[in-house]
Amino acid sequence: MSEATGERRSGTGRVLVLGLAVLLFAVGIGLIVSGPALFRMGLVDRSFARFDLTEIAMYVMLAAGVSALAGLIYSLLGKKQRGAIVGVLVIVAAGVAGGTLYAQATMKDQLPPINDVQTDWNMPVAFTEKALREREHAGAIRVRDDAVVPEGNGSWSGMSFAEAQSKFYVDVEPLRVKQSPAKATIEAATAARRLGWDVMLESPPEGMMEAVYHSPWYDLVYDIAVRVIPDGEGSRIDVRSTSRTNDRDMGESATQVKQLIDEMALQLR
Repeated sequence: MSEATGERRSGTGRVLVLGLAVLLFAVGIGLIVSGPALFRMGLVDRSFARFDLTEIAMYVMLAAGVSALAGLIYSLLGKKQRGAIVGVLVIVAAGVAGGTLYAQATMKDQLPPINDVQTDWNMPVAFTEKALREREHAGAIRVRDDAVVPEGNGSWSGMSFAEAQSKFYVDVEPLRVKQSPAKATIEAATAARRLGWDVMLESPPEGMMEAVYHSPWYDLVYDIAVRVIPDGEGSRIDVRSTSRTNDRDMGESATQVKQLIDEMALQLR
């Protein structure tokens, strides 16, 4: 075999390996993006779209990174600068994407499998009858102040939501401000609107506010309730966020509670 023929075969191999790396990376991105679309079209269930597809995408990204590494070595040995650049770019992109997916998969196992978070389980924040009827009409799960993690969830199994929350979301606490309950309630509704939520109830005399949040990707719906009571010369603000489904919320309820409290704290403190 002549030197020219060997060079051509080497070049072909390099192109094929790098092409495979790029293709695998594109497939991985496609899997990530297609999850919400496939769910909304009714082709897969929400759990498969959120967790199973992303896990498959993680392994595809790993394969893309390995292929890109092989292509990089090919290119360096052949002193092909452009091939090396492509290999490095795919390695970095696949590494970032795969690492993010791995972190999400790890987080799924670490986060408590709850979908109801509030600032005070000893004195639960109550939803209005209207909000509860709306949840029932939408086919939502029942709001329970004595909710327990079902079996099959490892060490979390049988643990009350209150206890599970206390072990992980230690920073979910009531907000105390110097404003009156009526003023604080108005600000709660204003803060909810700034966050893009739909405010369903705003009652300053009763110190109550309710809102609904729709997640953009998987159409998950959360009901948020705020209770404001006198606290000395000011007010104490308690917040509750409850999903309408029994899916793992991956920390979304806690995030909403903290987002609203942080948003209000910036304005009221």
